[in-house]
Parts: sequence; C-alpha cells; structure tokens
Amino acid sequence: MADEKSTGKRTLGVVESGDSISEDARAAAAEATVSEQIEVLKAEISRLKETAGLIAEGTGQLAVAKAESLREDIRQTIQANPLATLAGAAFIGYLFGLRHR
Repeated sequence: MADEKSTGKRTLGVVESGDSISEDARAAAAEATVSEQIEVLKAEISRLKETAGLIAEGTGQLAVAKAESLREDIRQTIQANPLATLAGAAFIGYLFGLRHR
C-alpha cells in the first residue's frame, strides 16, 4: 500500500520518478546548450565588431568629405568677394591687436 501512495508511477512493481532523464544527462545537455550559446555569442560579437569598424570608417570618410567641401566653399567665396574678405581679415586683425594691448 505504501507503493500506491508514492509520487512516481508504478509499473511492473518498479516505482519510476516523473523524469526519465538522469541528472548526468541533464547536466550534459545543459553544458552542450551553454557551449552552443557561447559559440553563438562569440559569432555575434565578431559580427558587431566588424559592423562597428565599418561605421567608424564611414564616419571618418564623411568627416573628411565635409571638411573638403567646406574648404572648397570658403575658397569659392573668397574668390567671388576678395575685397569683403580682405576687409574682414583686416577687422579681425585689428580686434586681435586691441586685445593684446
């Protein structure tokens, strides 16, 4: 009668627990799962590093292109208005001269 009150199943006089997988098998499965997850994370980190490098490279190229564009715009403005540019430079020089007195 004690066997009938147990928590497991009774099959042919043998009481089995509800779980058919042993603890060793569970540990091995968990270890394999963790190892697979680690490999997936390593691959993801590698991909993110590559993406970050490409973004940094693109950002650097964009900065260089904008600086060259600004320099060209200033050059064109100076060539179009040489007297205004000369007057502006003289005024800035005058202000620096006053500041250092």
